[in-house]
Amino acid sequence: MFKSPFSQILVFVGFIALFSCGEKASDEIYVGKLEELVTGDLLVKKDSLTKNIEVKQVIHHQGIDFIISLADRERTIQYYSILTGEKVKEIKLPFDGPNSFKGYIGLLIAEGMDSLTIVNMDGWFYDYYQGNRIKEERIDSKLEFPNTYYSSMYHGRRNNFTKVSESQYQISVVPLVAPSINFSGKIKAFDKIEEWIITFESKENKAGVQNLIFPFGYRSDFVEDHLSYPPIVEIMDSKNYVLFPYSDSVFVMSDFKIVDRKKLDSGVEFNFIGSENIVRGEYGYVELKKEASSHLDFLYDKYRNVFIRISKINESGAGETTRERTKHHLLSIYDEDLNPLSEYTFEYGPGSKLENYFIASDGFYLNKPEQPNEDQYEFYRLDLSKIKKP
Repeated sequence: MFKSPFSQILVFVGFIALFSCGEKASDEIYVGKLEELVTGDLLVKKDSLTKNIEVKQVIHHQGIDFIISLADRERTIQYYSILTGEKVKEIKLPFDGPNSFKGYIGLLIAEGMDSLTIVNMDGWFYDYYQGNRIKEERIDSKLEFPNTYYSSMYHGRRNNFTKVSESQYQISVVPLVAPSINFSGKIKAFDKIEEWIITFESKENKAGVQNLIFPFGYRSDFVEDHLSYPPIVEIMDSKNYVLFPYSDSVFVMSDFKIVDRKKLDSGVEFNFIGSENIVRGEYGYVELKKEASSHLDFLYDKYRNVFIRISKINESGAGETTRERTKHHLLSIYDEDLNPLSEYTFEYGPGSKLENYFIASDGFYLNKPEQPNEDQYEFYRLDLSKIKKP
C-alpha cells in the first residue's frame, strides 16, 4: 500500500495520464439486445425436495460441464449435467461421525466429482475427498469484525472463495454487518476499513489479510452507502482484477500491489447515485435508488479469453421497491487487455431478478426472468462468439 496520501495522489495522476490517451470513444461501442446472443437454453430438472437452484460453480469433468448448486445451504450439494439438465450426484454432509460437518455451508470449491473444499459461516475450513473428511481447521484471521464470514456469504455478489494454488486460497470478505432493520444510527460502510482479502495457506494453517485501494474520491462520496461495497475481485493469471460497484475503474494487482489501472469504457451512461433506505412497517431495506446504476460482477471467460461485466443501469415502473419494478441490465464484453468489444441490454420484470449466471465451455448462461415450471429451472445460453467486434 502507499506510504502517504501525497504519494497516492501522484500514482493516481500518473495512472490518469497513462490511460486517458487512446481510449475508445463511448459512441463507437456497439450496444445491442441480449437476444442477439441467445442460441439455446438449459432446463435444469428439479426433484420435489429441491426448492431452489443456487449456482456456485461450474466444473469440467470428463468432457462434460456440471453445475454445482446449493439446494440446501445447510449441507446439501448437487451436481447437474449441462448436457442433459439431470442431477447426477448429491452430497449431504453428515451431522455426526468422523466425517461430520459443523454449522452451515458458506464458501465452496468443487474439484472434479470427488473433492470439496468448504468454509462454514464461522470460518472453519474443511477438505473432503470421496465423502471422507481429510482436513478440519479454523482460519485464524486477525480481522476482528463481527460475523466476517457470515457477511461475506450473504452480502457478496458472487462466490468469494478462490483456489490460487495447490494449498493457497483467497477469500473476499465483507468486514461489516448489515445495518439494523430500523436504520437507527449511522454505520459507516468503510470508515478506516481497507482489509478486504483473507489469504489462507491450508498446509501450514496460516492466514493473512490484504488491502485493496479505493478509487479516487470513492470513500468520501459513498462512505455511508452499504451497497457501494464489497469490491468485486476476479483472478486471472495470478493477478487480481478489482472493481467497485460504483466505479468504472479496474485495478490490476500482482501480489496485492497495483500494476495497472484502466477505465472500462461503455456505450451506456451510468448514474452512480447510490442506495436508499426503505422502511415498511417494522422492516427496513437498503436498495438502489430507482435511477441508480451499479456494477454487479466482473468475470473472466477462459474459454473465449474475454472479460464480462454485468451491470444494473436503472429501474422503471411505478412500484415502490425493486421487486415491484423492471430492472434494466447491461452485459459488457472486453478483450484480454480490457478494451471494449460490445454490449447488450436485458431486463427482469416485476417479481423476477438476475440471480444465477455462469460461464461454461459452450457459452455464458443466465437465468430466464420467468420460471413457469416448478419442476425445472431455466437458463438462456449465450454464444459469445457472436458478439460484434470493432
